[in-house]
Amino acid sequence: MLTFIEIEFLKLKRSKIFLLSLMGAILPPLLMFIAVTAFDEGGTFEALFTNVNMYMTAMFSVLIFAIIISYLFGREYNEHTLKTMLTIPISRGKFLASKYMMFLVWIVILTVVTSISTLAFGLIAGLDGFSLKLFIDNIAQLLYANALLFLTFSPFVFVSLFITNMVPAMIGGAGLALVNLMVYGQNWAPFVPWISPYLIASGKIAEYGASMSVSYGIILVTFVIGIAVSYIYFTRCDVSL
Repeated sequence: MLTFIEIEFLKLKRSKIFLLSLMGAILPPLLMFIAVTAFDEGGTFEALFTNVNMYMTAMFSVLIFAIIISYLFGREYNEHTLKTMLTIPISRGKFLASKYMMFLVWIVILTVVTSISTLAFGLIAGLDGFSLKLFIDNIAQLLYANALLFLTFSPFVFVSLFITNMVPAMIGGAGLALVNLMVYGQNWAPFVPWISPYLIASGKIAEYGASMSVSYGIILVTFVIGIAVSYIYFTRCDVSL
């Protein structure tokens, strides 16, 4: 599996999608930096980290993750490399798992980039209240939220296997981002698997009076259903030449 992850990184060297995803990870800190400097409101590092984590997890990550999933799985069909990969003595299940692990590694990289960018922009803006504990706590919160969000994107694996074009993934990611905006603040927000990761990680779920175990359960069910459907389809569907 580690060999497959290494291969995926080698593929990224010839693609601009990785650079674009890094730019997407930097965008929320940049926008918050512009907001702080444009309105000259001063602000603190804590407020900056809080706003960046919210917008990144609830909006930008949803769109970026959908595109990454579509790229990781769909490119094997579009570039006609899947039929060659499957000749290697490895099961389709392990191949599917290696792709999903690469997705997780990619998420960790984006999380680190977002947190470091937030720190850099905060220092440039001259914000007050920075501490190493604050930075560690917020990067841990963002990583936890993105890890939970990672589980909810297993249905997109099936979509990417079934429809290899990236356009549906982009539309789906944008649609989920809009859904998150609409349901945030609603009583039933903790039961929506793509916004509940942020509510859980930030602790804001306590404001809704909902059981955290129910939100965890919904995330887990979403993950299991997506993985099961993807595995069944991928292992039983023939690859066209």
